[in-house]
Amino acid sequence: MSSTSFFSFGTNDSFISKSFQGLRHRNLSSSLQTLLRGSTVADLHWATLGPNPDSWLLSFKDSTGTNTLRWGPSIPPRLQTILAKTWHSPHLRAFLGPDDSFIIWHPELIRWANLPHSLEDALQSWLTPSGWRVGPPRTVTWGPEGAFFAMSEYGNVVYRLGDEDAWEIYKETIEEWKAEKGFLWSDLTFITLDPTIPDQFIAIRRDGTWAGSIDDINEDALETFALNFFARAKPKHKAQPSTSVPIPTPSDPIPDAATQALYEKWSLQTATMFASASASIGGSKPKTPRKLQVRSQSSTSATSQSPSRPSVSRTTSSTPKLLTSFPYLPAIITTCSLSSCTLFKSDEYGIHACQHDVERLLRASGLYSYEWLRQERLRWHPDRFGRLCEESWREAGKKMAGEMFKLIHGLMEELKSGEGGV
Repeated sequence: MSSTSFFSFGTNDSFISKSFQGLRHRNLSSSLQTLLRGSTVADLHWATLGPNPDSWLLSFKDSTGTNTLRWGPSIPPRLQTILAKTWHSPHLRAFLGPDDSFIIWHPELIRWANLPHSLEDALQSWLTPSGWRVGPPRTVTWGPEGAFFAMSEYGNVVYRLGDEDAWEIYKETIEEWKAEKGFLWSDLTFITLDPTIPDQFIAIRRDGTWAGSIDDINEDALETFALNFFARAKPKHKAQPSTSVPIPTPSDPIPDAATQALYEKWSLQTATMFASASASIGGSKPKTPRKLQVRSQSSTSATSQSPSRPSVSRTTSSTPKLLTSFPYLPAIITTCSLSSCTLFKSDEYGIHACQHDVERLLRASGLYSYEWLRQERLRWHPDRFGRLCEESWREAGKKMAGEMFKLIHGLMEELKSGEGGV
């Protein structure tokens, strides 16, 4: 079984990661979800996400034991041609960037296209007529606003910290590590930048030191990946008796297309509203994600975090504005007719949905699990939601968000106790 750990950022707060804790992902396209949930992928070697939902690449061992490649329809046409002809090596590595940029390599092949000019120049400088002067690439990753990082097999490193202050936390991390006495770049075992959002990245060293930054909603996923990169981490605290058993993860069937379309439309509209409100709080200049940094036990530095900042805006829509209404569930979903639920939904100032309605919609995501619900619940915390509301609507908004928060909490409790058809 492949023991390679990796993390890949995608668009709309999506990600896919593999560590010694297992495979985790969020907000993937329906075609990629279907592939991962089926029986085709027996052992995932590598995955990378690109700048739109249908831009992705998987390298895996299938159910027959054959090394296989699959990719989304939106990867660059030139890359599709290369993949159709290449040897499906379990050692394949790839990165998908903006503007149809990519790099792919394994022991018998390396190809790239449309790289940022400074990165292209750096890679070309490693080449000589007789081969690689400093060894072939070990790591190559880049993002918007000119940031990149590349390291060869012989430990040669080139990087760019990005334009102006777009990659502030990444820059701070690189400069801190470079100045650290005794640190060598060959000690860096993994690094990847977000291909579309500035200042989201993760970097891990051999001694367990790691640093990264990400939007709040995926903070736990990034930390879990880093702590389980080399081996499955031991729990920080002894579990209480009520939570000592594993949380079950349901094996739901693929949701029907109509309900899934309703969920995706509602999810996108909700995310757009939240992003616009968050950008409004942050002013005209988008703010960077929170910094996370953890030192290994052998290090003298303690865990550190910069102050929390508002989320990065993920929308290119009109002027940011605070919330003045609730993102109600689609009316076609809120059809539960139990008498108690009908009474609950009759509140003129409520969210007009019961726990059964919410469950029906959220299961259509194809990601329904205890951990996914926990992440979803965070968005509806009344205090957090209230900060995104216009002052005149804040109290009403907090009340409605509190209802949603409690309903999702109830769904989590059902999963934990093994009830609710799990």
